[in-house]
Amino acid sequence: MNTLSPRRSRWLAVGLLALVLLLLVRILLLPLWQHWFGTADAIERLETRIEVYQRLIDALPQEQEHLQALQAATPVTEWLLDETTPALAAARLQQLLHSRAGQSGVQVVSTQILNTDASETVQPVAVQAHLRAELTALVGLLYQLESGQPLLFIDSITLLSNPRAQSRTRLARSTDTRPHQLDVRLNVTGYAAEGGTP
Repeated sequence: MNTLSPRRSRWLAVGLLALVLLLLVRILLLPLWQHWFGTADAIERLETRIEVYQRLIDALPQEQEHLQALQAATPVTEWLLDETTPALAAARLQQLLHSRAGQSGVQVVSTQILNTDASETVQPVAVQAHLRAELTALVGLLYQLESGQPLLFIDSITLLSNPRAQSRTRLARSTDTRPHQLDVRLNVTGYAAEGGTP
């Protein structure tokens, strides 16, 4: 076995000490350092989140006052059907459809009340209608229904060319200058306040 000179022994001891120190740094200090910086980042993110929540909490009373002012300035009742029960509201919706169709020059063939599911604060009321109309009159009716009061929505619409009008047009093509009649099926939905208007 070779014995090392004192100088080589010293260098070997210094090398082993450096290796032990590097392993100690790698095994203990580096993970501790990474954990410390990760925790610092998490703390910074949480502090930012707390600041955002604090600003929201501080702005809450002002936003509630703003909401109350908007609700007072815009009464909801004018947008709802003012009947007390869903059946009366559906009958009112049928009357509105008939009167607005008559004003627009649209023929109402039939109407049928549809069952709807109630929501929390308003009761949807729907009517299915079968109409006959020229395209320009139909556009006027749809505009009148969706832009007026109470608030009404066209949920679905189906347009079909009227086959009887087409066969008449083929027979008397030169004499008939009227536009084609369309068969229209649509669902109109309005809303009534739950248990009547407040």
